[in-house]
Amino acid sequence: MIFVTVGTHPEQFDRLLRKIDEIAPKISEKIIVQRGFTRYHPKNCESFDFKPNLDSYYRKARLVIAQSATSLIEFAIKYDKPVITVPRQKRFREHINDHQVEFAEFFAKKTGVLTIINVNDLTPNLLKSYKKKAKIDKRNLYKLQNYFKSLFDRMSKIK
Repeated sequence: MIFVTVGTHPEQFDRLLRKIDEIAPKISEKIIVQRGFTRYHPKNCESFDFKPNLDSYYRKARLVIAQSATSLIEFAIKYDKPVITVPRQKRFREHINDHQVEFAEFFAKKTGVLTIINVNDLTPNLLKSYKKKAKIDKRNLYKLQNYFKSLFDRMSKIK
């Protein structure tokens, strides 16, 4: 099973869910989508808006596709599943800025997780074959901590 999660951010993420819905009939694997506040309801996948706990979905999934939120770190460590991250982008009105793009690129560089910026790069073949798990060793975890410290320092200077 492939589990797609867009989190709890109030902006839509139609771009990702439409692409997943387009791909779904081309693969034989079940896809379940947590669509959050996204207006689009997939026709070719099972979906829901919110649940109190997503652990069972993460545990059952062979592959997780997730927005590029900081919860990726916890997910990668706790569930040890292959993950593809798709950042929300300001130009599509999915977030107020592009911090998810910045985080996704940094996270990919440090852990090897695949980041998809252009949803057209999500293909049936990619979803069928993707198996790469995040590698988070102590050195990379330290770099991630420094990244967040730097990010929070920059945010504290915003007036």
